Amino acid sequence: MSLSRNSLLNTIGEDAILELLSPFLQDDRVRRFEAAVEARLENVWLVVENLYDPHNGAALVRTAEAMGLLNVVFIQTAPIKEGLPGRGGRHLSHKITIGAERWMRVREFDAFEKARDFFAPLGLTHLAAVAPQTDIGNDHVAHQAPPVCLEALEVPPACALWFGNERLGLTQEAVDLADASFTIPMWGLTQSLNLSVSAGIALTSICARVRQRLGRSGDLSPEERRRWLARYVLESVDRPESLLRETMSRLGRPWPEHFLTSGERP
Repeated sequence: MSLSRNSLLNTIGEDAILELLSPFLQDDRVRRFEAAVEARLENVWLVVENLYDPHNGAALVRTAEAMGLLNVVFIQTAPIKEGLPGRGGRHLSHKITIGAERWMRVREFDAFEKARDFFAPLGLTHLAAVAPQTDIGNDHVAHQAPPVCLEALEVPPACALWFGNERLGLTQEAVDLADASFTIPMWGLTQSLNLSVSAGIALTSICARVRQRLGRSGDLSPEERRRWLARYVLESVDRPESLLRETMSRLGRPWPEHFLTSGERP
């Protein structure tokens, strides 16, 4: 969401945004937004450390959004593959994400310590995805306790699933931070999976169990759902400020004073 849209939402408020801008969207699109915010999960996070291929990062964002997540975090302390399109400093190709990052929060940290400090007050249980013990890719990492199979993993009320570099996996710092680690069972000769495939499998399992425990599809409060709905409507209209100005003027409502230009001020 752009700063101008955030400013509009914070100043005009979600109720006015929905009242004034929803009529500019087709009814079925608004209903899709309503269904999406109803199913959003605030308390399941996806964390990706030291991504190499930005196309994988884009696929991860798209997968997380499809699973109903609101929060994705990238920790990038290692070089990223060059020669691929980036967007917004997040190494994401907009063509691949299909705009998925517009509907959720995507954050990036350039140091592990910054991410650790960010997570500290959130009360999340950190779950590290690691390779099977037969895979040499994680030989550089020492585990505090043996990882458990994904399906045997106990799912806490609020958690962050961590995935590491495509070749090396998670760093020792990330594994040390984790409260538990898990593996995705593989029964064939292939003992590795694409990063976004691994995340998709894990998120499908974790999110299904979270929703079953909740007894509903999402965990947002009614107030949070309404605010996200207003954000989605704002993201979906062209020239939202112009539309709001025109509509409010037609209805005889004053435009917020601090949004007035110097020429508009009395």
